[in-house]
Amino acid sequence: MARGPPAAAAAAHGPRLAGVGRALLLVAATATFLPAAESSCPRDNSLVRDISRMHQSNYGREGFSHITVAGALAHGMKEVEVWLQTFGPGKRTPIHRHSCEEIFVVLKGKGTLLLGSSSLKHPGEPQEIPVFQNSTFTIPVNDPHQIWNSDEHEDLQVLVIISRPPIKIFIYDDWSVPHTAAKLKFPYYWDEDCLPAPKDEL
Repeated sequence: MARGPPAAAAAAHGPRLAGVGRALLLVAATATFLPAAESSCPRDNSLVRDISRMHQSNYGREGFSHITVAGALAHGMKEVEVWLQTFGPGKRTPIHRHSCEEIFVVLKGKGTLLLGSSSLKHPGEPQEIPVFQNSTFTIPVNDPHQIWNSDEHEDLQVLVIISRPPIKIFIYDDWSVPHTAAKLKFPYYWDEDCLPAPKDEL
């Protein structure tokens, strides 16, 4: 799997990058399956941070990579949180929902958004919606969904923006599980080192 250019090379080309599209491509080029930093909860409030030095982990999921680019717990964000996630071929998220807004920007690759319904007693048969490089999509609040790299050969890499961090996620074993039986996971895996004690409120 290809790794991004050295930080010095990226800095040399930095002044030439104009516009959001090119900036996102730089993020993608420098942050695919990067070596993990020593601390998973650095609490870094620096104005400028090097993504290549941020904590990266698969959190026990083979073929998955997560970096919290700007987070509530590690970086003091109040209203939004930003993640960089990479899915190997065939990999997917759990089926889940959350009571926050979520925006995806596909940096590279292609895949499928599976989207269930929150208006029924259970998610039901999901819609299968293709996503692709340079596409963006939003997830309706509380709608069960799953991101799947349905490509057999290339990684799917996405930039994710959520509101109301830290996130509280309800996980489904399958699409027929009633909403009331979905299991709360809080703190979520990448927040556990910063917020080890669960809270009672939802």
